[in-house]
Amino acid sequence: MESSKLFVAFATICVALGAVGIAGAHQTWIDIDAMCIDLGDTVDVRLTEGHGFVSEGAPPFEVSAELVDPAGAQTPLNKTGEDDLYWHSGFDADQIGLYTILGRHVDECWWKIYTGPGSRPDRPDYPYTWFPGDVNWSEINKSNWTDDWHVVRYATPYKYSKAFVSTDCDFNEADRAAGQPLELIPLDDVATVGAGDFEFQVLWNGEPLPNGTIQITGANGQDLTVSAICDDEGRATLPLNISCDWLITAGAASDTAYWDGEYNDTLPCGANYTGSGGFVGSTHSASLTIPEMQEDAMRESSTIIMRATIRPEVQFCVKPAYLDFGELNPGDTSDPEIVAILNKGSKDLQTTVEVVDPSGLYTEGLYIGASLWDEFETAVPKGKHVPLTTELRVPGDFAGSGEMTGTIIFWAEAI
Repeated sequence: MESSKLFVAFATICVALGAVGIAGAHQTWIDIDAMCIDLGDTVDVRLTEGHGFVSEGAPPFEVSAELVDPAGAQTPLNKTGEDDLYWHSGFDADQIGLYTILGRHVDECWWKIYTGPGSRPDRPDYPYTWFPGDVNWSEINKSNWTDDWHVVRYATPYKYSKAFVSTDCDFNEADRAAGQPLELIPLDDVATVGAGDFEFQVLWNGEPLPNGTIQITGANGQDLTVSAICDDEGRATLPLNISCDWLITAGAASDTAYWDGEYNDTLPCGANYTGSGGFVGSTHSASLTIPEMQEDAMRESSTIIMRATIRPEVQFCVKPAYLDFGELNPGDTSDPEIVAILNKGSKDLQTTVEVVDPSGLYTEGLYIGASLWDEFETAVPKGKHVPLTTELRVPGDFAGSGEMTGTIIFWAEAI
């Protein structure tokens, strides 16, 4: 018989425009060294922000990242440091296949104000002024502003980022959605970027937004950008004809294309403004980093590394690891608590329990289902879980008082 035990303590997201110009949107993206890596490599994950694929600093305020491994498991990536340019994290690539790195950056609320050409001495041809956070309008010098100045938007920016690395240089599954609220998905092989037209799709909560809502842009960090507007299926094609590192971004196509909020006609404005008001809510943008594939990326070799993991016959876990039956009197029955047994092994399991209880409370009063614990026995098929209803029935003559602790030991046998 092969057995195992676990202790549970009881106590308390397109139509090509062919536009070429300078990227202007402020974006956050993931910076990585390469997409093809070796098994066992430590991957340095860096989040940064800037314009046109040129880093300007580490993203401020709320920043987080997570990793989707080749098996599909998602785990948070903890921050390991920060410098003038980057928010740092990383992971060890110990599985064969594709890793997807996901970033999320919630920036400070910003006001975008139309103040007219000539309103800014530093940028006389730029008609907008920006303010972060709370604004005391009465204290602002508006002498250079046009008399129809108005709020274009007041919003919290949500910025989602994505990058891929693979230990076998196979990116066939990179076209799968990873569940970001606004997600930029490559529909062509990212390993071929720079060879010509490349199609993307943008989804908002898994669905495309109406035609004309989203614009995608590709930038190479050398003042070259190409843009396109997504169609009703959220698709657009960019002419990525240069072999280089590319940053693809997606966001609202215009100041009238926001979708997560509402337009408010009571916002501050100049005396001669007659428009319908500005947008108040959240803005969302997405980025996808696609580094250039190196010529030696496939690492030609006369050998192939083989790897396999054999699951043991008996492998299981129990959740939760802790139960609190609350404050009870003699003769009381607690509210039911649910415990789940998860079979992670290669065989079906037959499980029983043992109770370790110095006070006798749980020995006499712990029920699993409708029976006392010592009558419990259940089968758990491989790859499945079985929920168990537990409750504590305090004997009427129980003389103990205070906090009572005990332990359940789950035993399993392959069948």
